[in-house]
Formats: sequence, C-alpha cells, structure tokens
Amino acid sequence: MRFTEIADYGVRPGTAARWSVSPAGGAEPRFDERPPSHLQQAHVRCRSEPGVVHDPSWLAICFDLDGPLDEHAWRTALLQWVDRHETLRSGLRPASDGVRRYTWSTGRLSVSGDELGAYEDSEALSDALRELFNDNTDPTSWPSYVFATVSRADSCTACLAFDHGNVDGYSILLVAHEVQELYAAARDQRPAGLAEVGSYVDFCAREREYSDGFERTDEPVARWAEFLADCGGELPRFPLPLAAEPGAAPAPRVSQHGLCEWLVDADGAAAFEKACRRNGGSAFSGVLCALALAAARPGAGLGDAETFRTLLLMHTRSARQWARSLGWFVGLAPVELAMPVGLGAPDGVDVLDLLPSAGAALRRAKPLSTVPVPKVAELLDAELVPRFVVSYMDLRASPGAQRWNEWNARALHAPASSTDEVYIWVNRSNDGIYVTSRFPGTHRADAAVRDYVDRIRRAVCAAAATADPDFAATVAPLWTERSFEDQVGSGVRTPVGAGTRRAGLEHDPVAKGSRS
Repeated sequence: MRFTEIADYGVRPGTAARWSVSPAGGAEPRFDERPPSHLQQAHVRCRSEPGVVHDPSWLAICFDLDGPLDEHAWRTALLQWVDRHETLRSGLRPASDGVRRYTWSTGRLSVSGDELGAYEDSEALSDALRELFNDNTDPTSWPSYVFATVSRADSCTACLAFDHGNVDGYSILLVAHEVQELYAAARDQRPAGLAEVGSYVDFCAREREYSDGFERTDEPVARWAEFLADCGGELPRFPLPLAAEPGAAPAPRVSQHGLCEWLVDADGAAAFEKACRRNGGSAFSGVLCALALAAARPGAGLGDAETFRTLLLMHTRSARQWARSLGWFVGLAPVELAMPVGLGAPDGVDVLDLLPSAGAALRRAKPLSTVPVPKVAELLDAELVPRFVVSYMDLRASPGAQRWNEWNARALHAPASSTDEVYIWVNRSNDGIYVTSRFPGTHRADAAVRDYVDRIRRAVCAAAATADPDFAATVAPLWTERSFEDQVGSGVRTPVGAGTRRAGLEHDPVAKGSRS
C-alpha cells in the first residue's frame, strides 16, 4: 500500500456520504483517570492555542468494498470496530490543569449517515473529501475522526480519516483489513475473525508511568542533550540546500509538496535484503546506509562533514498485545552514522561497507525512542522542532497486505505547510520498496529532494546487484516483546523512578557473512 495525498489517489466518481459517530440515546462519557500520552498531550495543547492557525493533522485510508454498499452491514461494522478500539471511544479536552481524558463505554454509540452529493468529477470529489477530513478531525473535540463512502451501482469506496492523535502510520494500514472483515461478517451474519487487541488508552497510562520517572541526568536524556549539542543546539535539517539561494533569508511558510516513487520492485527488494543480511545487516540498516550515502556524495550538500544525522521514527509497540491496536505508537530517536573521514562518500564506499556502523547506530538509537520527545524537551528546557525525519517500515506482514491491490487500498496524509520540514518514509510492500516524502513546495526544494531520492535509489540498486540468490531472509514481526524498562535498560528491569537507566547492550542478532 502506498502513502500519498488524496489528489494522487483519484477516488472514482459516485454519490458521497458522510458517516459520523455520536452518543446513543443521550449517553454520557465518564471521566477517565488514565492520562494522554506525552505526544497526545503536546498535540492537543498545541492545537488549542488561541489565535493560531494550524495545518490539518489527519491520516486516512481509502479502499473498495465488494459490491454496492450494504448500509446495515456498514453501520454494524463501524460500531463493532469503534467498540474494538478504545482510543476511538476516548476524547481529550484541554483544561487549566492539563489535558483531561473522557471515555465512552462499549455499546453506547451510534452511527448516522448524511449524503454529501453526487460527483461526476474525480478532482472535485477529492477536494470535497479533503475538506470533509480537514473539518472533522479536530483533536480537541470528539470524535476526532470521520468516515465517508462513495457509492456506485456496482461498487463502493470507503474512506476513513483520523486525527494523528488516534493513529500512526502503521495503524492506518490495519484499518482496511479489520473493517473489511467486520463488514463481510455483518453481511454474512457470522462472527468476525479478528483476534482481541490491547487498548491504546492503557498503553498511554503505562507509557506515562514509565516516562514520567525520567530525570535530566538519566542516560537516554543525556544522550539526547549530546546529540542536540552536536547539531549546534537545534535538531538536524535536511542535508541538501532548500533555500532559493545559499544564505537567503527564510521564505514565508509555504505549502508542502509530496512525492511517492518506487526504489526497486519486489525482486529488487528481495535482492537488497539478501545482500544486507549476507553482510551482517538488515534491510532497515541498509536503508539507513543509503540515506547517509545519498547525503554524503560530493555536491549533495554534506561537504566534508563526518557524520550523517537525522531523526528516526520508530514504533513503540512493546508487546504482542499492541501489535494490531490502533494508536500513536511512535517515538523519535536521534540517529547518527559516521561517514569516511574527510572524504564525503568516495566512489569506493557503498551500502555494504557501512552496514556494521549502521547496525550499531540503530541499536544505539532504538532505546531513545521510548522517551517521548515532549518529555525530553521538558527535561532539557529546549524547543525540539523536528525538521528532517526518516522512517522505514516493512509492511508485508501487515494483516490483509496480500489483498491491498485487490481492494485498491491507499493510505493518505493531510496537506501541510513549512519552509524547512522534510519527511521521508521508506516502505517495503509486497510490490517492492518505495519512498514517500513531503517537503517545502519550492522549485529548489523539489529538485533537492528528488535528487536525494534518486541517489537513494542508486545506492539500493547497487547493493541489490551483489545479492546471493541462494541466501534466504525471513519477515520479522513489527511488535517487540520487551517491556518499557527493558528497551532502555540493560536487561535488568529497573523500577520506574528508581534512578539512572543504562543504555541497552550493543548486540547484533544478525550474524555477519561474507560479501562474496
């Protein structure tokens, strides 16, 4: 499944309807003592600032349902699905003493539908859906999500959009499989074949209990401080020039553009992973190498710098119970990868040469993702503004992944504006490895990011060309069966608030192999 803007998806014309969740029969929520996550709290506080205009922050997914819409089955599926995921029944309100949570019990909600009109033009329909998502995903109100359908005589497209506080990039991929199964089960009058999932609201409470015990002197926070100092007091920027001219004054806040391009097809992705595994790494560490090499090549803007630095999005699904939960299970980790001293990246250096360093960099970075950035900012008394962020996800083991093409499924992100933010998501699906990016909508930034992605592609292809066809690699699960404490600790569980937490062991579970 690809991540794009809605205009690039091109929803087929039809009759659109909005579907909204609301309390049933005057039901009232209960005050919920479980706190929001640090990310949710910062998100709601930011969005509730008076007089400040913010970009929409939704993620969405669209996919086709089988045949014309069965409205009864659709309503049933949506209600069962909202009951399944407690975060969808839980709202956040800004208050004088922070952010308060309130939650509805299962079975206390209803779904209503309103026709939006018939559309004969795909562009006009996409615009209408974008506005629907923009207007109905406010994180300071509940529900902060909205659903839509586009019906035709023989088919229907479902569209579901959520404020980011409800979902992360992986959660949005789970939606198609779950809603499809619940819808089919309701139509066939049978139980849905879905396993139980943990509550993200419970996860938030556990995360807060754990992360609130950190102090400025704890090692993960100290390492964040070192990284910040190495970056000159601010988080790293995209390594290629984005301004119109070197040294030019920052432009006003501008709309961001996006791209979604394939790096390699399925065979190329398999070859790339084999090459990385054969040489002691993984596809993840190989992608990090490619990102660093793309920045370090002569003329790419890194010059003689010895270290590639960025922020890495990493999941925090720390146990099997969260593997299929909807929620914002994401942490940011500072990552740095040493490059050949004084040489940028000479032609003789490739992805495979950098794999040992990249593996060590990822192992060093992973524990830091369990300390939420808002907590780090609070402890360091610093404004941490992410500007250059990258991620890698292997989506092949996601539920329903084999049917995404059949369902015409597409993940979507909201429009954004910024003069200096560059986000790069590298994803692997059953069709290959692709890059999605958003960046300032200027000619200079567009050219720089496209050039950067092309350099990544060449690095990945060069590594893939060395693959041993007889070497086998397996797909790992997304979730990590480790406690919060063990992810940051040295393997010995440390009580929350009991003192300094040590960095994890430097251990590479992948045995090194020969490059031959």
